Amino acid sequence: MFLYALTILLSAFLLFQVQPVIARIILPWFGGSAAVWATCLLFFQFVLLLGYLYAHASIRYLKPRWQTFLHIGLLALSLLALSVLPVYPSAAWKPSPTSDPTWGILALLGASVGLPYFLLSTTGPLLQAWYARRYRGAMPYRLYALSNVGSMFALLSYPFLFEPVFGSHQQAGLWSAGYCAFLGLCALAAFRSGGAPPAATETGAAAADPAPGPRQYAFWLLLPACASALLLGVTNHISQNIAAIPLLWIAPLSVYLLSFILCFEGRGWYLRFPYLPLLAVSLAAMAMAMEGFDKAPIYVVVVLFLLGLFSCCMVCHGELVRLKPDPRYLTHFYLAIAAGGALGGVLVAFVAPRVFDGFYEFPLALMACAVLTLAALRANPDPPWFRQLLPPAGTVAAAAAVGLTGYFGYASRERVTGLAQDLAHWAAPKWTPPDSFETNAIQVALLIVSLWVLAVLRADWRFRWVRTAAGRSAFGIEIVAMTVIGCLAYQVGQSTTGHKLLLRNFYGGLKVTDTGSPADFYSVRRLTNGTINHGEQFLYPGRRDQPTTYYGPDSGVGLAIRDRGRSRAIRVGVIGLGTGTIAAYGRLGDYYRFYEINPLVLRISNSGPAGQFTFLSGCPCQVEVAQGDARLSLEREPPQRFDVLAVDAFSSDAIPVHLLTREAMQLYFRHLAPDGILAVHISNRYLDLRPVIEGETQATGHVARLVDNPDDNALELFAATWVLAAAPSPGFDSEVISNSAEIASTRSVRLWTDDYSNLYRILKK
Repeated sequence: MFLYALTILLSAFLLFQVQPVIARIILPWFGGSAAVWATCLLFFQFVLLLGYLYAHASIRYLKPRWQTFLHIGLLALSLLALSVLPVYPSAAWKPSPTSDPTWGILALLGASVGLPYFLLSTTGPLLQAWYARRYRGAMPYRLYALSNVGSMFALLSYPFLFEPVFGSHQQAGLWSAGYCAFLGLCALAAFRSGGAPPAATETGAAAADPAPGPRQYAFWLLLPACASALLLGVTNHISQNIAAIPLLWIAPLSVYLLSFILCFEGRGWYLRFPYLPLLAVSLAAMAMAMEGFDKAPIYVVVVLFLLGLFSCCMVCHGELVRLKPDPRYLTHFYLAIAAGGALGGVLVAFVAPRVFDGFYEFPLALMACAVLTLAALRANPDPPWFRQLLPPAGTVAAAAAVGLTGYFGYASRERVTGLAQDLAHWAAPKWTPPDSFETNAIQVALLIVSLWVLAVLRADWRFRWVRTAAGRSAFGIEIVAMTVIGCLAYQVGQSTTGHKLLLRNFYGGLKVTDTGSPADFYSVRRLTNGTINHGEQFLYPGRRDQPTTYYGPDSGVGLAIRDRGRSRAIRVGVIGLGTGTIAAYGRLGDYYRFYEINPLVLRISNSGPAGQFTFLSGCPCQVEVAQGDARLSLEREPPQRFDVLAVDAFSSDAIPVHLLTREAMQLYFRHLAPDGILAVHISNRYLDLRPVIEGETQATGHVARLVDNPDDNALELFAATWVLAAAPSPGFDSEVISNSAEIASTRSVRLWTDDYSNLYRILKK
């Protein structure tokens, strides 16, 4: 058994080690977006499905000796492919500015790691089947748990053992060496298994165990699909609002794998109690945290979502394990699991950005988790009272009714809240409603709707069960699940209405919202990405040209533009377009060049049918926009000799790390005039970027100043932090110096490069 265990352990380690390695390499090429990791996961899940399909077909249709010959031949072919197309991809794969990133990423991954990853993915089910055949009657499921241990070690060791020590090229080389060792072990295991006679389970000795039916196959597919969708939903949420980095990719995936390990381990760590109550709490907590935890510390947000994901995955995978078949159907089981994982990945990473105009897949996955759990409990009851749950058809009908009520309930929220206030005032005339009264009133209303819907569905043939202890227990679980579904649907309704424009693509979801009419002196039009405001413009005609939000006259970028534009027309470069607010400083004779990777942002900020802001079209200066990743565009362009270059590229609140490395800073200074100023926007809820910029400006021989400006509600200006960097001579004038401070930071961090970055060191406490 040692050979099988070692081979499976190494293959699982390599299978998951290559994921952050290759994703980190290509992340800067595709804009540093969180969607890069989601697309990578889609590729890996799909190739995993192909690997399981190969294992299933090989075991089912080929004799043992032919299985050996075929697999050893493919192993040799992958070694040849690895020598021709190494893991570290060629720079020729860098995308063009207008290409679809999804297809480019999939093609790149297929060429660089496609065949090795395919063979690694076949190892688990193939060697487990060989083991069960060679050692008759042996149960191989612990080998599956062992493979997940290897996978988890690969993920957890990467951000703490490999990424801080080795550069990207070294990581790719180490992985290739490990893959060569795997080839030898796997070839030996295949050779030793080729001569084994068919096991008794294959010849009919265990024919008494019935074959799995359609219902069992459906659960094998849908339960892992739901867990996979939740994995990507949680990963997208925390990555978009913090940073697209391996550490925040790996944490949810590690939690996902931990649930596999615990559920498939021989002793069976999954118990319906306490995990069902934990699931109810987790669904409600994540539903509230998606919108209501924007000011919470990063540790609270990340831990809450990771614990919620763990509870959901434990239930999904635990119910899956309760339905596992006899080893004769091992490859059927794993093939269905892989298909479910790929289905969840396709829905979140490929379908959702093209169908939805917002990030609705996460709340929808939470709703699906509640419905699937109820259906699984009803289909596979354990205590007698589980049989009192509604049948699957009734569960779906109840979920649909409560969900539609919650979704359309947003339109009548004022009526519901007003009625609740009237009732509260009648009961307690001196009571003052808190700020959260509307939310609480809606939740109570959805609870009442859930009770009514469930009562109606039960009334025909099983309402009498509510009078028994078993019926009340089942009814309680249904009430919790339906109320959570209603609240999530209400949240989706809240996200889809009341906005002037909703758009979404690979790079994220954008919302344009008006706070009033153009006749209102204080009304604004706002652009948001996720939970972050990315620019505003006054709707009142006399105020439309005023710079707002993070770009006021006393902000870092405002000071820099005024400093260099005192006596001449200037050239200004801006990385990150947003609403184009910085163009409000443009004068006749000035030249402003914006760099923007997201074509939807360009449509929204420019003139045209979808244009919503007039900063660009109303600017008297010359304006150009270069579409594509800023670093790739600047690398292709000759020196632009900008007087000011502003770096303000954020996706939601996440920073594209590749825009803040030493190589990026050297590129920026190459495009600045000798007396030019680099302005870097470092406002962030979770990360302290001051020591990073301080170290890079010192390493490149420049001086830096820190500019903090306060809020000004009347002018719609936000508190913002900018770093201004310039050559020691001429440096900064007196106005900049008097409105800025030394950038000295109490933290000491290693210099960020394209090969190294560490966000853990700069997390705000």
